[in-house]
Amino acid sequence: MKLTKAQIARVRSLETGDRQISARRVLNDARKPASPLHTLFNWDVKASAERWWLHRARLIIGAVQIQVTHGETIIKVPCYVVDRSVKGDGYRSVVALKADTASARESLVYTLETAAGHIRRAYDLAGPLGLQREIDSLLAQIAGVQRIARKKAA
Repeated sequence: MKLTKAQIARVRSLETGDRQISARRVLNDARKPASPLHTLFNWDVKASAERWWLHRARLIIGAVQIQVTHGETIIKVPCYVVDRSVKGDGYRSVVALKADTASARESLVYTLETAAGHIRRAYDLAGPLGLQREIDSLLAQIAGVQRIARKKAA
């Protein structure tokens, strides 16, 4: 989401004295038609409810887990992963991916892209702690696995 300078300034103006902010505070301000944040929200209650319900459904799908045993180690993993071959909102069972290596590879690359995005955000936070080199190392490892997965697809 790209915010205008006025929207950024408004969000920053909503910080408390100790520089904290909350979603509730932003929403309350955005309810005012004169707020520069107002246009960032869909105020149609029916459409917004539908979007929220779909978001909730995604959370429910993501909460389903299966147990995988590897040697003596038992881990819980998501039962479903995003299936980008389905238009809109598609998920696929990880069990089905065992028999479909192309889809498994695509799912892995997609998941690694998502992880890299989170780690790039962590990179910005690691600066003041002097840990950017370590974050760079993680990003390089992810990029390496992505290259291997893509190479095997070719």
